[in-house]
Amino acid sequence: MGATEHLKRVLPVWLALLSAMLACTLSTSPPDETAQRLEHAPLVLILAPVNGSTYAEGTRVALQAIAQDTGTGVARLEFRIDGIVVGTVTSENPAGTASLLARAEWIASERRKHLLTVEAFRADGSSLGVSDVSLQVIAPPGAAAESTPPGAATATVAPSPPPQDGSAIVSGPTARINVNDLNVRAGPGTAYPVLGTLAFGTQVPVTGRIADGTWLAIPFNGTTGWIFTELTTLEGDLTAIPVLEGF
Repeated sequence: MGATEHLKRVLPVWLALLSAMLACTLSTSPPDETAQRLEHAPLVLILAPVNGSTYAEGTRVALQAIAQDTGTGVARLEFRIDGIVVGTVTSENPAGTASLLARAEWIASERRKHLLTVEAFRADGSSLGVSDVSLQVIAPPGAAAESTPPGAATATVAPSPPPQDGSAIVSGPTARINVNDLNVRAGPGTAYPVLGTLAFGTQVPVTGRIADGTWLAIPFNGTTGWIFTELTTLEGDLTAIPVLEGF
């Protein structure tokens, strides 16, 4: 075999090896180092609700997010709905922590699409990053219904009896039910027997409360029933509702 023929056969192999060596030499960050950089990079993540969630108007929406920055630290998380702040959580350490888990709550309102934004901040006020999801608020079940579908279970709520002096009840505090089949009890506590249930979205007049406001009295099937305040949306001034004694 001549020298020229031998060179033609060997040259492509050497060129391939040289290219591989140059690729290894020019690599600026090994895979492990790149993964570490990504792991320690600032991060803002919305845990709840998920993007595209739909809620009935009046529902209590739990907001939850987490932010991390192992370098400078996370000092504050801010929840915003359509640019309006609805909740702020601050780290116990003024200088910030490596990871901050935050929770807030928003009452679903305005039947349309909304944008939830969560932004994390360092102690000096600079932003660590932003995350957002879209939410849809719709009418409560049965809000526009004129009839009850066959076979649907309903609860009958008796209206408040008129005052003895003959005057009419014009307005007053009301509570809208935010869960399915809310238990109505004979007294303000889970130890009392259940009188019946109220469906999601039902709005009832509130006639009384216990001193700390955790239970509300309502008219129910000709008697007084009690519902847990945290499972409703109260419309009206809680302090204006009379405290019922004896419980």
